[in-house]
Amino acid sequence: MKTHFIYLLAILSFAFPSLLVAADVTYVASMTGIECNECKKTIARTLGGLPGVKTIRISKTGEKSHRLTVVTDGSKDISKERAVRALKGKKLHYTIVSWSKSN
Repeated sequence: MKTHFIYLLAILSFAFPSLLVAADVTYVASMTGIECNECKKTIARTLGGLPGVKTIRISKTGEKSHRLTVVTDGSKDISKERAVRALKGKKLHYTIVSWSKSN
């Protein structure tokens, strides 16, 4: 019986690899307080250190606003509060205005 289960698991992993791996999750935020490229690097380093984070992108959307995109491996949920805590822990002056999960 145990052998049959192992074979079934092997077949399913080849036929449906997405069943074994969590799908990427993307979060999009609007931010203010980003003044230069060093600010962007600091935000990327800080949020990039959270468990599960794969990619950070920051792009300018207005004179004083930026769009932050955080892509995770789906293993951990990242809330706005968690991102704010990470940034405030560094005593930084950035503000996350909005935060949403986008799939």
